[in-house]
Amino acid sequence: MFNITLRRMEVLVAVVEEGSFAAAADRFGIAQPSVSAHIMAIEKEIGGQIFVRRRGRKPLLTEIGQSVLQHAREFLAEADDMRADVVKIRGETGQQVVLSCQRSLANFVLRKDLTDFAIARPDIQLVLRIGKQEDVFSEVRDGVADVGCFLGNEDLRGVRAETIGREKLVLIASPNHPLAHRKRVKPQDVARYDFVGPPPSSLFGRGVSKLLANAGISHVKVAAQATEYQFLREFVAAGVGIACSLERSVAADLERGELVKIDFAGVELGFDVRQIASIRRPLSKPASDLMNFLRSRHQIPS
Repeated sequence: MFNITLRRMEVLVAVVEEGSFAAAADRFGIAQPSVSAHIMAIEKEIGGQIFVRRRGRKPLLTEIGQSVLQHAREFLAEADDMRADVVKIRGETGQQVVLSCQRSLANFVLRKDLTDFAIARPDIQLVLRIGKQEDVFSEVRDGVADVGCFLGNEDLRGVRAETIGREKLVLIASPNHPLAHRKRVKPQDVARYDFVGPPPSSLFGRGVSKLLANAGISHVKVAAQATEYQFLREFVAAGVGIACSLERSVAADLERGELVKIDFAGVELGFDVRQIASIRRPLSKPASDLMNFLRSRHQIPS
């Protein structure tokens, strides 16, 4: 019996629909080698080649690949039907909404809003799932979550999205850092020093890198990486490097003087607050109510 996961079938279909391994990687917010690994795992399982790889040209399906693609689409359609049935049953058996939220957004921006929603709507059970940006996207796409919230300036494919607010980011450093007490620090001066931040290959890391590049800091030297704020904070406080962080997440440390905000002379740094939902499933009434509530609590800057 073949052991091919739904995820690998989704990747296969994405390569065909997008026309390249790189474009398929962009669809899922993963690195291109991960796409290649999924395809090679399928080929190993079935004992045959799916694509004829041609450098600089669109990958071509083999005869075996065409057969696997047909079955993959059938399996994915059945999986969608199963998810739809689960969503329908969940809606019929109780008022529940599942929100998948990026960790920094949940902890520092939406915490009060979500608490207020839970208090105002005791008739709806709010289930909060917290994770990385990739988790938010995949959980909404796969039907695990009804609604997703994340920070970013680019839309993700495969979901419907709206901007409900904007959050400021700041450059932070140790109080002993050479740039800590300078006025109007230029982008080229910031670029001379090491940074710490999220993995550059992650969706959030790529978003931060693009944000810094647009601000004139195009060559970021990464001294350390961290996926959790407490470790990033320790790296910055110890002088390992500068970090670009959500202003609300560092407010307490700035107030205590344990970290310092660099007086950056470049453009203002910021991410949109995005709400997403599936494009393949209708919104339940509880999910729609949650999205409307969060939308009402935030204002899009003009």
